[in-house]
Amino acid sequence: MSHLFRGVFTLNTYCPGWQVFTTAVIRKPAKPCYEIPKAYRPIALLCTIPKVLTAIVAENISHMVEKDALLPDTHFGGRPGRTTTDTIHYLVGQIKSAWGKKKVASVLFLDVEGAFPNVVTDRLIHNLKKRRIPTTYVKFIERLLKGRKTKLKFDNFISEFIEITNGIGQGDPMSDFFYFGYNRPVSQPR
Repeated sequence: MSHLFRGVFTLNTYCPGWQVFTTAVIRKPAKPCYEIPKAYRPIALLCTIPKVLTAIVAENISHMVEKDALLPDTHFGGRPGRTTTDTIHYLVGQIKSAWGKKKVASVLFLDVEGAFPNVVTDRLIHNLKKRRIPTTYVKFIERLLKGRKTKLKFDNFISEFIEITNGIGQGDPMSDFFYFGYNRPVSQPR
């Protein structure tokens, strides 16, 4: 398997079969009406071989990002050695610090609906280049995200292929890094 992965980088290629998948559309349980799209959950059934490769790449990029301090100290998600507990301790510390200064502390939590499927691939690639992510990785990510297509499958229906021109895989080993690279402009102070 290592020969295959080395070949992907040596030959600057990506297996076209890894970019073709089926998306199973499954009913969410206990919905009152299944006539609206939000009553369904799409699940992409991907080949597992590239997931191993992206996990290796994600780990390499993660070490590089930590070494070069490309993320602010207050970014906890998707980072090695940073847990939800660390986030809570940080928030509690900030709140207690504000209270100690007789100030009010407010916290705003956002859950951006459809964040991962709506990432614009070209903007992500642009931002990664601006962040000085090594060209080898940027080109790999570009090959990974371009040329994807899926068929929707639900009940007894299977659609024709649909091109996937934007978005990143939710649950992909690189998804946290992708979204952070996409969502946070390079010029923003750390």
